[in-house]
Amino acid sequence: MGKHEAATDLIVFTELRRAGYVDGSFKTILPKVDVGVRTSNHPEAQKLLASASKQKTGKQGYPEYIICDRENNIAIVIENKRDIRYHSSSDTESNVDQYAVNGALWYAKLLKESFDTIAIGISGTDPQSLLVDTFVWKKNADFFHNLGIREILPIQEYRKLLSVSDPAEKTPSQSIAELAEKATQINDFLRDVLGVIEHKRLYVLGSILFALEAPVFKMSYSQSNGDRDLAQLINQTVERKIDGANLRHRNLIKDELRPVLLALGSTREKAHELYPNGPLLDLVRLVDSSLLKFHRNRELDMMSYFFNVFLSYSTSGGSDLGIVLTPAHITKLFCDLSQVKASDKVLDVCSGTGGFLTAAWKTVALSEAVSPEQKEYFRSNSLFGVESEQSLYTISALNMFINKDGGANLFYGDSFSLKDTISSLNCNIGFLNPPYSDKIYSEIAFVELLLDSLLPGGLGIAIIPVNSVSSRTKVHNDILETKKRILEKHNLIASIQMPINLFYPKGTETIVVVFKTGEPNSGSTWLARYDDGYELIRQRKARTPTHLAQDCHDNLIEAYNRRLETDFSFNKVLDYRDQWVYTVHEDSDYSVTLQDLQVVLNEYIAYLYQNHYK
Repeated sequence: MGKHEAATDLIVFTELRRAGYVDGSFKTILPKVDVGVRTSNHPEAQKLLASASKQKTGKQGYPEYIICDRENNIAIVIENKRDIRYHSSSDTESNVDQYAVNGALWYAKLLKESFDTIAIGISGTDPQSLLVDTFVWKKNADFFHNLGIREILPIQEYRKLLSVSDPAEKTPSQSIAELAEKATQINDFLRDVLGVIEHKRLYVLGSILFALEAPVFKMSYSQSNGDRDLAQLINQTVERKIDGANLRHRNLIKDELRPVLLALGSTREKAHELYPNGPLLDLVRLVDSSLLKFHRNRELDMMSYFFNVFLSYSTSGGSDLGIVLTPAHITKLFCDLSQVKASDKVLDVCSGTGGFLTAAWKTVALSEAVSPEQKEYFRSNSLFGVESEQSLYTISALNMFINKDGGANLFYGDSFSLKDTISSLNCNIGFLNPPYSDKIYSEIAFVELLLDSLLPGGLGIAIIPVNSVSSRTKVHNDILETKKRILEKHNLIASIQMPINLFYPKGTETIVVVFKTGEPNSGSTWLARYDDGYELIRQRKARTPTHLAQDCHDNLIEAYNRRLETDFSFNKVLDYRDQWVYTVHEDSDYSVTLQDLQVVLNEYIAYLYQNHYK
């Protein structure tokens, strides 16, 4: 034990004894659990700490205490300081040898290569005023999480905490169901306890998620002196991160977020009776612990997925924002239809909450064929969005921040007014889910704007209502003229009819249209009907994937790539006067056989008997 920390070491020894790790002679009393002082008998821990000196000399280094649970592959590291002034520092990389928390996280960052690691920083010489902070850094995770635990727990408690099943082992349906449950819980908390209204709950959750990416915030939020201080810390952290981003209209975003975040510090007295430590602290801990359960599933991308699931819960599917949210599996479908790659430049002229842009980034970021340098270039230089509504622009920026896809190329304003600007971006791929039932511009007008803004030979994909390509609509009377202009300049290569309940609870029927830009329409168009393999769970107000979802997706992509004629697709020549919809052109067999009639009669008679009709 270090002579300068002797008093604190004695307290830690007492706590380890109380928690059942060692006896009075400091002998380990738990089977398969090793407790070491500045050393470890575990060979893997020794290897990882062989060059772990906190002075960064490249020599070996060990924490004050290291506990290795051989049976569950858990490492617990404890660093302590006598003076509480050296409990933690915001400079997480430079001061690892001077501060307790920083030192513990230094060792955890190394050990997490092979272990689920608990990092504990302790400072002080008085057991009554001791500072204790506990963090978890799960194996191979990019982030650590603040557990808000103020004492050393028995090993059984850490085992229980770390035994949560990995979402990577769950089906997509199970993961989404769990996310929906958490989203509902947090939405209700923000509404009922903190009194945050409608889409501003997105500001709060997005800001907390964004702040939790900052190691300094993770280390210090649980030490805040009440909700007012914590609200200021969240706001300061977010503003600092926004200032560090090369984003247009930074002040607009900060001005939009600031009053909402600072108001979190003025919660009702009744809420403090229910949450003695402050309801805001409970909320941050809830979000932090929710992220912990999804740390490994990179495909799920917990932060962005959680944000988007919550968005649908907190805004009635986007209706409170005046938008129709694009489901995550449809944004992925767009990326697969376009085969987006690192050399592409992607444009969304109605970016909304940023779902298409973050999906494009995720596709490139998760590709093993793309180098880190190419990913960084794509992130910073190849994603462009335009949004005219201030709250949506703010949400989109938060979403892109959370996904680490830059945000420097988000434009605030009307996309038609910015036509020359966006045309000069030289994008070759465009994604679009335009405003539905806009009183000024029709959905097909937004499609034309997108296509005209892309380079020749590019690909433009849009999801639009069925009636937007029908002359029957009474809102806009220029649809045929717009469709004619589009086909004179661009080639309609595919139209895919989406499931009826795709935007439940809205009943909007939609199609996905795919154009090759810069060449007049010619040849046939591939028409398809898409069953996405999702089922509607009405009590959750959501559609969730079944075990067939991935096969449905793969079958559609294969048929599209080869323009196959199947039981759900065919090719047909279309012009601007046609409705570009699968069901309008499919050959249906309306003949009725005696067997068909008998089946219907049998079902009717069974219905009469079951319902006690005479």
